Amino acid sequence: MASNSFNRIAIIGDGPSATTLATLLARRGKTVGLFSRGERQSPLIGESTVPALVPILQRLGIEDEVREYSVFKPGATFTVGADLSLEIDFDQVHGRVPGYAYNVPRDRFDTTLLDTCLRSGARLFRTAGRIEAEAHGPAARVRLSDACLEQTDGFFGGSPDFIVDASGRNRAIPSLLGLPTRTGQRRDHALFAHCEGVPIDKEGHIHTDRLEHGWCWRIPLRDRVSLGLVVNASRLRDLAPGAEQQYDALLHEDPELARIAGHAKRISPVVRFSNYQLSTLVGFGPGWALVGDCLGFIDPVFSSGLFLAMEGAERLADAIITGTDAALRRYDRVQRHHIAAWQQVVDYFYDGRFYAMLQLRDLPHDNWIGRLIGPHLGRHLPRVFTGESTASRYDPLLLKLVMDHSLDVLEDPDWSRWQIR
Repeated sequence: MASNSFNRIAIIGDGPSATTLATLLARRGKTVGLFSRGERQSPLIGESTVPALVPILQRLGIEDEVREYSVFKPGATFTVGADLSLEIDFDQVHGRVPGYAYNVPRDRFDTTLLDTCLRSGARLFRTAGRIEAEAHGPAARVRLSDACLEQTDGFFGGSPDFIVDASGRNRAIPSLLGLPTRTGQRRDHALFAHCEGVPIDKEGHIHTDRLEHGWCWRIPLRDRVSLGLVVNASRLRDLAPGAEQQYDALLHEDPELARIAGHAKRISPVVRFSNYQLSTLVGFGPGWALVGDCLGFIDPVFSSGLFLAMEGAERLADAIITGTDAALRRYDRVQRHHIAAWQQVVDYFYDGRFYAMLQLRDLPHDNWIGRLIGPHLGRHLPRVFTGESTASRYDPLLLKLVMDHSLDVLEDPDWSRWQIR
């Protein structure tokens, strides 16, 4: 098995996947440089985490610091008006991860990660990571431009051995090489802002509410609530011309939003987030790899973004340390499996089967379907919300079996009425 010596690693970006990767590589003695101008939106999507992220925080040695400025998250609540709701308490889930997570202010969380990687010996260059290639496609090699290398004052001692694209939705390497992509079925935009006066029904829980058009999240932070509205792009265009006008119009026009947040007061700008449900079908090539949102970001609905980004960084660090093509192929295969599994769960949420499935919990125990499905749903469904299920082979297969073959036992099996429009 051919092995490469990747000792000098350049990382494009300074978000969670970039800084996590940089920390782990620098701690193993690698020469690591990050390139970023430090320009980012505020607020930033990805403020609620899942329990599967907590062990990563512990391995990085930052959980105590994160706890100091975050809101303890004991679970998640999903509601459809007054008709149907589901509360998931993480400490009741029989899994391998802690029974809690955190809602994090992303500016401070990202600063914690960046400070950690710099203390580990990585170097940050406040300049764009300009890259070049002589060809297109997955087999092409990528290099830093001469102008970019000049900004490093000889830090790498030549050209880096390996380049990682952690540029998020900027997708530097996929755009440069024309890599193939896959998109989901949705064409939604997320508009979100920090607000005061938004109620939280259960302390610390992230709340996901089905709206007349789309859905919203409510994430409790220390002195505010992050209120995000996820709506089809065509619906937004019909409302108003700008993000703030669209956000304010939805707060008053959607009946459920008016009930929940009709008296909300915005205390931040409105940020628009789009171009998600997008994944790159090739995650590595000769001397380069993708990580985080650049490889794939599916949807904000189940709070999976930070977990996928930082878990992927851990896996990629191991692959780079191993230095073999087989290790990089394994990293690529596992991460794309996780992305596909999350896409499957997200599709169930939008097409209505997710909310229909919640009704299976209420089947009588003397019903053979109830006896067969109930225990499995009780054990495995909550693992979707802790972040564990998509790393498993069994859980996605169980969910698919339930979704494809069990919903017709309901008194009202027309799950399409629960669709997110």
